[in-house]
Amino acid sequence: MTRLDSLRKRIEEIEKELEALKGFRLTPNLKKFQRALFGEQSFVKSKLEKLSQTAESKIKIAFEKNSLANKNRSSKMKRTWRYLKAIQQNYFPKLTLSELRTALRKHRQGLETDVPDVAWRNPSP
Repeated sequence: MTRLDSLRKRIEEIEKELEALKGFRLTPNLKKFQRALFGEQSFVKSKLEKLSQTAESKIKIAFEKNSLANKNRSSKMKRTWRYLKAIQQNYFPKLTLSELRTALRKHRQGLETDVPDVAWRNPSP
């Protein structure tokens, strides 16, 4: 019997156990046991899906994961850039953006900066 067959068999066993538990009256212990069985069932299903994936689907999933991470990183960088541009325009037009980025990093670390806290809290006065 292969690994996939044993996982499918385990899923069927869990479903049979859950069906058998429907005959009992609901108690806190029964709910805990059902919740544990549902958790085990979802764990086994995820293992089954992972084992049944082909090489192409693994590559596709990895590519999608990387593209989503890049998208999130890009949106965060854009948000920070707009924040710093607003601070520069409204409070410190003579400071460069690189100096403001350094000050922001120090501010986030809790260190002392030349930029007052009012500018960090409200970039548009």
